Amino acid sequence: MTIRGICPECGMSADLAAFVTQGEHNQALAAALEIPAILGPRLVRYLGLFRPPSRALAGAKAVRLLTELRDTIVSGQIERKGVTRPAPLKAWIGALDQILERPPSTLPLTGHGYLFQIVASEADKLDAEAEKQREEAARSGAKVPANGTSPAVRERSTEEVLAEHKRMQQRQGRADPAPARRGSPTPLSQLLKGAPGAEDGDA
Repeated sequence: MTIRGICPECGMSADLAAFVTQGEHNQALAAALEIPAILGPRLVRYLGLFRPPSRALAGAKAVRLLTELRDTIVSGQIERKGVTRPAPLKAWIGALDQILERPPSTLPLTGHGYLFQIVASEADKLDAEAEKQREEAARSGAKVPANGTSPAVRERSTEEVLAEHKRMQQRQGRADPAPARRGSPTPLSQLLKGAPGAEDGDA
């Protein structure tokens, strides 16, 4: 015996299980919409790792898995073995790509523990790379943004610009042993040097 229900909006009559399933699908969709779009295709494939071989993934389980992922991804942090560390989007991309390319030998998955472990490892790698960039920047005197990425072009300081101008002037001084002073008038004899004399003019 089945229990039938009626949709209050459209009046459709169907088995009550259909309405329950539809509600679960709506919840899963709502959770998925809050996850960054770049992770969408990866998460769809990742959820396939939870599907039993002989049947589809239950709607309630999909809702639970997506909700857990959404909450962790949106928080920007990952906690493993009592240690909480930042987990940027780049760490999730790297972790999902890794688990999809090399799935664990034991399937289906029962939880996110394996994925979270890889995310934590990816986050550690990103943090180590950022720290290395900060150390290199400190040695060279360059400024590194808070996100750890090196700037494309380092802005020169005023002292560096003045020193460069001084070197250029010194090079010019060696090329011309007697350059005219900046701002001083050029002697009339120098201006007339090479000009035609009276004997060279028209008769």
